[in-house]
Amino acid sequence: MSGITFSNQAFRKNLTAFFIVAVIIFACALIGIFGRPLFFLAIFWPANAVLLGLFLRFQNLNNVGGWLGAFTALMTADLITGNYFLLTLFLTIANLLNPIVTLALIRLFKLNYKHYNRGLTFLYLFVISAFGGCLAAPVFACLTVPYLPNTFMSMDRIWIDFGMWWTGEILNVIAFLPIILAFPEKNTFIGYIAEYHKKPFQFKTLLPLIAVIVSVTLTHFFIGPGAIMFPIAALVWASLSYNLFFVSIINCIVCMLLYNSLTAYYITQSPDAYLATTISVRIGLFMLALGPLTLTIISLNRQKLYHQILYLANHDGLTTTMNRRFFYEQSERAVTEDTEKKHAHSVTILALDLDHFKKINDQYGHVVGDFVLQEFTKQVKAQLRSNDLFGRLGGEEFAILLKDLTLEQSIKIAQRICNSVFSTPIHLDDHRELNISVSIGLSYQTLPYCVPFQQLIKRADEALYQAKEKGRNRLCLESNLNFERTLDVPQNLQMP
Repeated sequence: MSGITFSNQAFRKNLTAFFIVAVIIFACALIGIFGRPLFFLAIFWPANAVLLGLFLRFQNLNNVGGWLGAFTALMTADLITGNYFLLTLFLTIANLLNPIVTLALIRLFKLNYKHYNRGLTFLYLFVISAFGGCLAAPVFACLTVPYLPNTFMSMDRIWIDFGMWWTGEILNVIAFLPIILAFPEKNTFIGYIAEYHKKPFQFKTLLPLIAVIVSVTLTHFFIGPGAIMFPIAALVWASLSYNLFFVSIINCIVCMLLYNSLTAYYITQSPDAYLATTISVRIGLFMLALGPLTLTIISLNRQKLYHQILYLANHDGLTTTMNRRFFYEQSERAVTEDTEKKHAHSVTILALDLDHFKKINDQYGHVVGDFVLQEFTKQVKAQLRSNDLFGRLGGEEFAILLKDLTLEQSIKIAQRICNSVFSTPIHLDDHRELNISVSIGLSYQTLPYCVPFQQLIKRADEALYQAKEKGRNRLCLESNLNFERTLDVPQNLQMP
């Protein structure tokens, strides 16, 4: 019964892959066929590059159903547009050799294509594709297609057809494959939308795109061999301003528009002019597209490295909370800015100190002590909001800044932290359980009339000292706060 269920699941998976791949590749093939000049190979053929991208990006499509879908789509698109069956069959085999050989070489060289945006992986991927699948397809076609009936390839110009096919495949890969690979996942796409809504729109963000549009438009008025150079500066600007997916789309559109304009120009001159220049034009466009993509990846990697270094400089390496310097900077900024702009209504400082932490280090060792600090910070973060500031001041001492809460709400959060830490045992690797507790001091100030942050943290420290004096494992408020409700105190801690 389980074998039948598995078989049905595999069949549905293959059937789904068949239809998805078939529809996409059929559409791509029709685009290439309808853009094909009379008696020549297609100006551009996105089907092979898109198929390679689909199989690389979506592993659930790379199965028997997916390959049958691609084969069916290529055959159907060519046959319904008037081609002959035998010629269509060999052309389809040649087209499928591109992704087959490229995927085989990627597996052979163990290229981690999923990290295409790291190091030289991007360049390795294109080298493998250019001298693998992109080369295998025209080699097979040139060895077979000229000998078929009703063929459009002739042995008299076999080297020209070979060069056109090969360079065309390379151009298609550089134009379409990055779009598939860089297509954002659902969570990333949602993040883009959230960031767009969070930040106000600025017209200057459109300037690189406008520059690209203007430069490409100029090629229609000053068409000629030099037109391929017009968009370089604008593409460099765009590559330093946008993410890889957007740059990939811009790159693809620019390459296709330029290629279409130059192809139309040379075909108008004469077929001989088209044949004499099209290979160099395609190689030039490939180099044009490669530059912005490489620059974008380098720029994004540098930005990512910068943010990683900045994060490490501002956060505690053990607990991932803010370090003392960064917590003080952000807290002072929050108090000062909110006071000046009158955004916030109150500010609360919680000073926290783990009870008897030295005994834990002495009895269990510093490795366990570090683990306790990590587990403690996880428990505390679970009680905080995303905009609350949480920092490690040193050793087992921590501090929290809360904004826009009433005194009672602040006390509830502090008590939840105290109770949660006390009631949640820490499980050690040797299956023992370790109970810990925390003492908390609280200072509170309404805005906009606020004292400096240093005074607030001092008042919280004094309240923390009172909590220690009264037996630890409790919350104490600063002395000038009048709060009538009795604070909940957990049972006394029994240290192991």
